[in-house]
Amino acid sequence: MIRTFTAITVIAATLIISGCQTHNRPAPMFSSNVSASQKRQIDSRRFETSDEVMVLNAIVALLQDTGFKVGETDLTTGLVSGSKGSERGTAWFGSNIRITVTTTPVKDGSIQVRATFQDIITGRDPRFYRGRSSFDPALYQNFFDKLSQSLFLEAHSL
Repeated sequence: MIRTFTAITVIAATLIISGCQTHNRPAPMFSSNVSASQKRQIDSRRFETSDEVMVLNAIVALLQDTGFKVGETDLTTGLVSGSKGSERGTAWFGSNIRITVTTTPVKDGSIQVRATFQDIITGRDPRFYRGRSSFDPALYQNFFDKLSQSLFLEAHSL
């Protein structure tokens, strides 16, 4: 009798404990199939100007022209961030695109610009969201082409 009770208790405890175990491994937070040097080539460009304020103004103008709501600008650190809604939102879930752009003066007199695009997906409760970085080379190429055109127009006062 005691053996049967002990065996049932051990089996029940094993089932209860194993029921809490998950077999799905969460995706690593910072994993990507793109190497760090490839990311840097995709999301960074250098512009041959020493006027960081002009570059920051061009970035803000570009973000506003492409539908982003500029949320933060800091001239001392060279930071601009903004967001806009995506067409993929539904009645239950929302989707926003967030961009963060930083500028860094380089010793040779140029300005390095680095941009990061993120896709932010929210649920019914806005406190919980999922974000993922985008490393689509075409997206970054389009952004930097427009920024280059904007800087050309700013430099030539057109």
